[in-house]
Amino acid sequence: MDVSLIEVSDEKVRFILSGVNVAFANALRRIMIAEVPCMAIDEVVILNNTSPLFDEIIAHRLSLIPLKTNLERFNLPSECSCGGAGCPKCQVTFILDVKAEEGPRVVYSGDLTSSDPEVAPVSDKIPIAKLATNQSILLEAYARLGIGKQGAKWQPVSACAYKYMPRITVKHDKCLKCNECVTECPRGALAVDEDGFPYLKDYLDCNLCGYCQEICEVEAIKLEPDDTTFIFYVESTGALPAPKIVQVAAEVLAKKLDSFVNELKEGVKFEENRAN
Repeated sequence: MDVSLIEVSDEKVRFILSGVNVAFANALRRIMIAEVPCMAIDEVVILNNTSPLFDEIIAHRLSLIPLKTNLERFNLPSECSCGGAGCPKCQVTFILDVKAEEGPRVVYSGDLTSSDPEVAPVSDKIPIAKLATNQSILLEAYARLGIGKQGAKWQPVSACAYKYMPRITVKHDKCLKCNECVTECPRGALAVDEDGFPYLKDYLDCNLCGYCQEICEVEAIKLEPDDTTFIFYVESTGALPAPKIVQVAAEVLAKKLDSFVNELKEGVKFEENRAN
């Protein structure tokens, strides 16, 4: 297995994963979506709400605000020493207390006050509600760690996908060097080399549509996916840096594989003992 970075930042990461099969690649993708923990508002106590929105709508909007997360500082409620009752190691409290005193106003995520400065909305400009004059909202909200398979609000990625690495083979003895496949490529992924033959200049642009292969009347070009090499694109919601999401997902997958191997060993031992 080999990993090559193409693009990396806190917001997104693009990399090539090679030497694995599609089952492994898809397992990594699903873990990034559903099993990498992050913070999200899980419980809301509405004390006063005279806005035009129902309490449930406000709670739902709050839950979908991405929160900056430090995985080293917090535990999952199920793994915390408090037993999930709520303590500084597994829970952060937010207060929202706003009133439109001088005319209509929009309530933004920046109006939330956190009990932990490190856990805050990734942006101060996420709208929550619009208040008319003298309308107000007063509430307490509790953020906890969770994973995506418990609810979409705990998904740390806004985009997580992969595609097969495209491979193009050109039969030089058949190619007429007409360059029609190059000019007609809808993504502009092909170019002409020094000898006049087409080649894949940008594998990121190629989406394996196969049009270059269809348009070639002499069948000199062949496009096929490499089912052992995958181009990943991961975009973070801002809760965690994108490289951290990939790292944690790989760690979770490794633990699952170790657990699976141990279960197999225990099963073999059990069968051997029963046979004896």
